[in-house]
Amino acid sequence: MKKKSFLSILYCLASGILFAQDFEVAPVKLNYDCEPGELQTKVMTVRNHANQKQQFVLTASDMNLDSAKKAGNVKNSTVPGISKSCKEWITINPAFFDLNPNESKEVKVVMQVPAGELHTRGAMIYVSATEEQNALGADKQMKSAIKVRPRIGVKVVQSPRSNKNYKGTITNLKEITQPKDSLRSFQVTISNKGDKMLDGRVYIVLSNLETAKEIKEKPKKLSLFPSVSKVMNLTLPKGTPAGKYSLAVILDYGNNAALEAVQMNIVVK
Repeated sequence: MKKKSFLSILYCLASGILFAQDFEVAPVKLNYDCEPGELQTKVMTVRNHANQKQQFVLTASDMNLDSAKKAGNVKNSTVPGISKSCKEWITINPAFFDLNPNESKEVKVVMQVPAGELHTRGAMIYVSATEEQNALGADKQMKSAIKVRPRIGVKVVQSPRSNKNYKGTITNLKEITQPKDSLRSFQVTISNKGDKMLDGRVYIVLSNLETAKEIKEKPKKLSLFPSVSKVMNLTLPKGTPAGKYSLAVILDYGNNAALEAVQMNIVVK
């Protein structure tokens, strides 16, 4: 991948914009903080970058935590009896429309929370596009193969302002270095034991047991849905001097919570 293209992708992610097959959606995450019985409206923008008219369809769906588990070492440990979906609370207007080249459309996404619903919930809104076709083009497509429509997923999270149940843990520290590895690697499990989104940082701190000098590695960011765990791999900083160390892996998720940590002693040769 060329450097220019890579930097463009980083910019899009940082700006909350995603592109797929000549269209874009912004933002790609909608955060609601409705109290039970409240209603909030947020706006997404869909823009057509193709050189022909495209049709767009927006649908609300459950947040598939099982697929996240398969894709990124994420474990879903949902508490029985508590639904985690807010799909049924979402209204999309409009949910179907056409856009000409370089045209954009604002879409209202309404969240209406029923009375008594105090838990954090999640959902996905999928934005799908297809080229407008005449009868001849559609007939040719049917005869050849079904065309897969590109789509972009927008994450939706609803969590009442009064819900302050933040709780993260870090466990299972172990070394996973392989003989071929140039840097020593370690693994931990981060778990969201509360009922709020866990947005935090995880990083290594090395304390030399002889000199008391500390080395802090650059933090990794993470975001975890309630009742979900994630396995994370971290490496020692390059060029760590030889010596005996106390290695600590720190979880910092803010919200006035104390830092969580696990540690072990290691020798660097």
